[in-house]
Amino acid sequence: MARFMVIIEASTDAFKGLIHNPEDRIKATEPLFSATGMTLEHYWFGVGSNTLYIVMSGSDDDVTLEALTMLVHGSGISQSVSMVKLMTSEEAVASMQKARELTYSPPTAN
Repeated sequence: MARFMVIIEASTDAFKGLIHNPEDRIKATEPLFSATGMTLEHYWFGVGSNTLYIVMSGSDDDVTLEALTMLVHGSGISQSVSMVKLMTSEEAVASMQKARELTYSPPTAN
């Protein structure tokens, strides 16, 4: 099961809506995540910014992930939406070990 962090730069209209109708966005968005087979783990607001941080887990299905991105961004509540696949510390160590086994020649300037 994959884990992702969604980073949303919320629009002014999103905050106007939240002020007009305060609600727990976890409860409001959980049905959407469930409908796509994802589990909503965390929903954070950045203090002093317009940034929302959402952690979800589920299938690593590009079509579903892009559909979520399109739906949220297309709603007009965001200035931008990005999604990052997360890995555990143990997975990062395995990546480090794999990188140590590989070779790479960076481009050079003439």
